[in-house]
Order: sequence, then C-alpha cells, then structure tokens
Amino acid sequence: MSEREAVLEANRAFYSAFQSLDIEQMEKVWLKEPTIICIHPGWHRLVGWGPVMESWERIFEATFEIRFELADPAVLVSADLAVVVVQENLTQKNADGIMRTEVLATNVYRRSGSGWHMVVHHGSPIAAADFGEPPLQ
Repeated sequence: MSEREAVLEANRAFYSAFQSLDIEQMEKVWLKEPTIICIHPGWHRLVGWGPVMESWERIFEATFEIRFELADPAVLVSADLAVVVVQENLTQKNADGIMRTEVLATNVYRRSGSGWHMVVHHGSPIAAADFGEPPLQ
C-alpha cells in the first residue's frame, strides 16, 4: 500500500469512527499526545487529549445519527506528516431534527510506529453566499 493510500485509509477510519458515535473507535484514530488539536465548526480550539476526547463525547451524546459523503479529497504526504483536505457533506439527526451541512475539513496525520494517527482536525462551515462565481479552488 502506498503512503497516500495508507493516509486515505486513516482518514476513512476517522470518518468511520465519527459515524459510529463510539468514543473508543475515535480514540484509536488519534495520536495520544498532549499537543493534538481539534477545531469543530463554531467551536474554540481544543488542545490536548482530555479536551479533544471530551468534545467527541459531547458530540456523540447529542447526536442520534450522522452520515458523511466526502468529496474532492486532496492529499499531501511529506515524511511523517500528511494532510487531507476534504469537503464533508453530512446529514445529522439530533434532538432538533435532521440537519444537512457542508464543511471543509483539514485533517493532519502523523506517522507513528503503529501507522498514521490524527493530530489535527479543523472543520469550517461552507458559507452559502452566491457571488455568481464558482468557489475558489
């Protein structure tokens, strides 16, 4: 398996853990270090294992179901770091009903002895503004 394919597999594992709403699966995806960073759409930056995992627990507790359709993945691999930028088209069910959202995500992975693990997740909502031009690539 190429490095690019291994990184994409790690990225698939992240979204599989997210869709499972299972904190144990999510913990397996992340590198267990005090320097990991997570920025959920609309949230402040979270740093460190405790705050990052607590945020996933809160999201999972408030979500009945979530499904992702990923589009346009861009992958950069350099030595022991890799970046995946992808559009998340998600459908989420929670106490407020069904929500559909588009998010641009930047996922950063670091290679460790046991493979590629997430060290940064940053999700940004896509604005619905229409300026008569295609989005910048």
